[in-house]
Amino acid sequence: MSVCDVLPPEELRTLFLFEKLPDEHLNWLCAHGKVKAFPANTTLYHEGDPGECFFVLLTGEVTMNRTVRGGELEVHRSSMRGAYVGAALALDGEGATPAVHAYGNTARTHVDSTFFVLPAAQLAQAFTEWFPMAAHLVAGMFLGGRRTGSAVGQRERMVALGTLTAGLTHELGNPAAAAERAAANLRTRLGELRRARAELARCGAAADALEALDRLQAEVLARREVEPPRLRPLEFADRTDEVAEIFEDLDLPDAYETAPSFVNVGLYEDWARDAGAALGAAARPGLTWLAANLEGEALLDEVADALGRITDLLAAAGQYTQMDRAPYQETDLRKGLDSTVAMLAGPLRDIRVEREYAEDLPRIQAYPAELNQVWTNLIDNAADAMGGKGTLTLRARADTASVVVEIEDSGPGIAPDIQDRIFEPFFTTKALGEGTGLGLDISYRIIVQRHDGTLTVDSEPGRTTFRITLPR
Repeated sequence: MSVCDVLPPEELRTLFLFEKLPDEHLNWLCAHGKVKAFPANTTLYHEGDPGECFFVLLTGEVTMNRTVRGGELEVHRSSMRGAYVGAALALDGEGATPAVHAYGNTARTHVDSTFFVLPAAQLAQAFTEWFPMAAHLVAGMFLGGRRTGSAVGQRERMVALGTLTAGLTHELGNPAAAAERAAANLRTRLGELRRARAELARCGAAADALEALDRLQAEVLARREVEPPRLRPLEFADRTDEVAEIFEDLDLPDAYETAPSFVNVGLYEDWARDAGAALGAAARPGLTWLAANLEGEALLDEVADALGRITDLLAAAGQYTQMDRAPYQETDLRKGLDSTVAMLAGPLRDIRVEREYAEDLPRIQAYPAELNQVWTNLIDNAADAMGGKGTLTLRARADTASVVVEIEDSGPGIAPDIQDRIFEPFFTTKALGEGTGLGLDISYRIIVQRHDGTLTVDSEPGRTTFRITLPR
């Protein structure tokens, strides 16, 4: 770096930032600023360091870079004379007084370059003294925007959490209620078993009848493990009537309620007649015993299925939140997409979800909880755009350097005149009070800034595709 002569006021006036200033202000800036030359590939300042200087490009080219995943991503490059970087805002918003802010990026020269360099504190002093109203306005917008963004962002997260919690509670309620009903019915069947056992004792069932009952019980339970023939509804009704008539002849209570349990496992009229003959005088309590056993096993299956659904939902919730995992880790994108679909089962209830995942899709290093937030925003927006009905297609594939995820819906599409604005903060097409317009902005920042990827959209009536590209 080298320090050149002080920049003359008439040359300072040629820069667009200063062209409207009066001579006394130009003289003051020239007295407090210096012209400095930097060789190519020189770091002017580092992101996060105290913002001490304001740089205005005179000649050359400057790049601005942000830290992403421990590496740097170039976010802007300029060779325009008068382009500025560094501590552009050294106001704290409280009385528009000078304050030290950290640099928000890292600036480097791309070629040999010269800058007009002004200390940040003096820039703040000049700004507040020369333009006091503007200083208050700028500081207010900066601080207000930061507070608003923080408050609205927190509200957006809380609303999303509330939506997901309500959806998860609803989805857990269905299998929980099913398990409760099955447990209550199972208690009834246990009572029937006790009564049938007592009746067997009272009727003095012979040894051969008890042996037949034991054999029939093993046969009935074994038939549950074999898929029965598929019957059309009319055939099923006819078979049930035939079995029920035999049970009525044997004086079996609730014959028409009991018969479907046997028909469901493929035991029909011939079996019922043979079972009654084998049990003899013990046919009534024996068949009641068999029916209670059979229905009890079916109810246990219902309990197991309901608990399995609850377990799957909790596993999906754990996969979605990633609460028990490191924030940056090897990530299976398919699991993230599927867990998000499970969490959004309510909005997707009447939507057909198609999955087109490549079999050779690799795992990638990523922040899975943040990616799940992206999937949530995009899928929920798609469901809303389709009005709760349509087709949602999830695709994932890999190429040489990246993994590509596509989320496509069959909705009406995004109007061409707003497609360039949908990633802007607070931009929304929803009615007042129905959204903050932060979902796509947050998604864009997660993909681009946190993962060094890309997020684009391609839309036409009947098809909108959001395409996410992530480095492998």
